[in-house]
Amino acid sequence: MKSFTHHMESLSNQKFDYFITDKNLNIFHDDIKNSVILSGSFNPVHDGHIKLLNYSSEILNMNKYYEISISNVDKSDIETEELIKRIKNFKSDEKIIISKSSKFIDKSNIFPKSCFVVGYDTAIRILDHSYLSPGESLDDLFSALDKNGCTFLVAGRIDVTGLKFKNLEINNLNFKYKDYFKIISEDDFRVDASSTDMRRHDIWQ
Repeated sequence: MKSFTHHMESLSNQKFDYFITDKNLNIFHDDIKNSVILSGSFNPVHDGHIKLLNYSSEILNMNKYYEISISNVDKSDIETEELIKRIKNFKSDEKIIISKSSKFIDKSNIFPKSCFVVGYDTAIRILDHSYLSPGESLDDLFSALDKNGCTFLVAGRIDVTGLKFKNLEINNLNFKYKDYFKIISEDDFRVDASSTDMRRHDIWQ
C-alpha cells in the first residue's frame, strides 16, 4: 500500500507517465509495447470488459492490460480512495495501468506499437471534432498514431433502448482514417453488459 501511494503521488507530480498495478496494489515495471490496452473508468469492471480484452489479446497475440486514467476529459479526477475501490474488483491475475493520459494522442506516445480496444461509443467520440481541444485536429491524432504504430480495435454494443446492436461502419469512415480501425463483428464477439446498469442496480456492491 505504501508503494502504491508513493507511485500515485509521483504520477500526480508528473514524475512519470504511468505505473502498473494489480488488485493487491503490487507495482510492476513492464515496458509496455506491442500490447493490447483496454482503457476505461471500470466503475465497475465487468464480464464484458474481461471477455473483450481476453478476446482481443488472443486474436492479436499481444500482451493485455487494462488502463485507468485518473484524469478524464468529461469528468473530475479520480481520487485515490475511489481508484483503489475500482482496482480491487479486478481479478488477481490482471494488470492495470494507472495514468493521467485522458486522450489517445497522449496514450499513443506513451504506449507505442499498441492497439487500443474501444467500444462503439468511444470510437464515435474519437472521430467527433467537438471533443477536440482548441487548435487540435483529427489529423494531429492520426499522425501521432501513425508515428507511434498504434491502432484501434472496435467492439459494438447494444444501444440505450436495448434493442439495437451498434458498431462502427468502416465504409463510412474518412479514407484517411480507415487503416487505423479494425472492427470486431457481432458474430465474432458480443457481450451485453454495462457498468452503468450494474451501478444502477447495485449488483456489484
